[in-house]
Amino acid sequence: MAKRRSPSFVLSLELKEEPMLFSIIVDNLEICRVMYNTILGKYLKLETQMKREKQYKKYIRQWKALSRKLETDGGNTTLLADKKYTEAQLNDLRKKYQLTEYASHMWIKPVREHFGNRVNSAIAQKTASRAWLAFRGKLFGKSEKVHFIPKGEMLSFEGKTNNTGWRYIDRHIVYKDSHTPLIIKKHDDYAHQVISAIEEKQPFSYMAREKGETKTSYDHIRVKYVRIVQKEIRGKIRYFANLVISGYPPSKERIIGRGNVGLDIGTSSLAISSRTNVSLINLADEVQPISDKIRLVQRKIDRSKRAMNPAHFHTDGTVKKGRRTWVFSKRYQNLRSQLKEWHRKQAVIRKQSHHRLANNLLTLGDQFNIETMNFRALHLRKKETERSKKTGKYIRKKRFGKTIGHRAPAMFISILEEKVKRLGGTLLKVNTRKFKASQYCHKRNMYVKKPLSVRWHIIDSTTRIQRDLYSSFLLMNSNASGTKADRKKCLETFDSFKHLHDQEIQQTLNEQRMIFNSGITV
Repeated sequence: MAKRRSPSFVLSLELKEEPMLFSIIVDNLEICRVMYNTILGKYLKLETQMKREKQYKKYIRQWKALSRKLETDGGNTTLLADKKYTEAQLNDLRKKYQLTEYASHMWIKPVREHFGNRVNSAIAQKTASRAWLAFRGKLFGKSEKVHFIPKGEMLSFEGKTNNTGWRYIDRHIVYKDSHTPLIIKKHDDYAHQVISAIEEKQPFSYMAREKGETKTSYDHIRVKYVRIVQKEIRGKIRYFANLVISGYPPSKERIIGRGNVGLDIGTSSLAISSRTNVSLINLADEVQPISDKIRLVQRKIDRSKRAMNPAHFHTDGTVKKGRRTWVFSKRYQNLRSQLKEWHRKQAVIRKQSHHRLANNLLTLGDQFNIETMNFRALHLRKKETERSKKTGKYIRKKRFGKTIGHRAPAMFISILEEKVKRLGGTLLKVNTRKFKASQYCHKRNMYVKKPLSVRWHIIDSTTRIQRDLYSSFLLMNSNASGTKADRKKCLETFDSFKHLHDQEIQQTLNEQRMIFNSGITV
């Protein structure tokens, strides 16, 4: 029977410096790195052997052919049954070659013994599971390749329970005979609230599915397990304990609004439409100054690398193929440290910005409608090679990778979804291809496909609406299933939306705010 999973949240606290314990952490991190790479290498070798089998080649061809046919004939029961049978045969092949998570738990034992059992058995198993999760993406086609962890870059390890290995006991992290207190800041009310709840064993209830039925289960606030994390902050190595705690985090007494909210999210901007507010903003605008500094440091790094290794580059600036020995100057190494620190700051500021924006949106309504976006596909380069008709030169294949990396729109959606659901609201992810928010006109009740370069929706000779804001308006007035806009609601609410829309555009012009890809010229 599957283990029942209770809700969890994480409290991160820094460890007070204890040289003996910190040296053990460094040792465990390096051993975990070797174990991770060993298990990952084992998986890759077995996968290569499996792919050589004629049976595998036969079944994978059948599976791909059936998948293509089902794209046009999804309701064909014969094709579905054939596909299910083929998947079962492929699964049997994976079991034959031990491409399962539990196989890694057996492989990890001799590796752990090789290091004198210096790493706790639960941590070793969790490290093996971590290698499996990385490999599973490649095995099932979710990723193209996996990466081994270089020396010194394993940054965390964790156990399975709070009863063995690295444990939390009375505001201390304990390992065997060593222990160190957690640094809890005097004015950190949130941390004090959580620690008090753990010590008082506050009860909570949650809904769990068991034997096909949803039942109410009960538990108390407790530490499930401890994750030790190494961070480099301003050039100094510091260690933190992530306490994975059962239950729900303390409420900050936020109140969710009432009504529908439409959100049209792009790679760098967000259009918001509700009954009381219409806004067009850039996502995580605070990261832009840091992004500029990252760009300048990266250019310095590249110049230093080329100056120290001129023989490794062609005359056109491209890198020569093959394995080469690179020489890096002290300036290069210092710049790499600077770059790492800027990326850390950027990540912290971006996350804080997303949380602030999500908190502001909670007051607008309790039903959020947002289009699904495949950001993973948008950050990839184009496959087609094209030439410019004007110059004859090749057109760059780059798309939105850098923008998505800086703005993290998918992270914002996950943060908002978690907050909305916790306060009893709903976040409906609308199918982009079915809804067609950028094509529909509620006045004419028809779909008109527009190129991406057209940023304004023309309703009539006197009325034009910013494209993203109009999409958010249509999403706000979505039907219950999220398949199309409810025209009756659109006609009822358009006048108030138009008034708020004009105010937002005028305010953007007055403040000279530049909104990316909006078509608003300031």
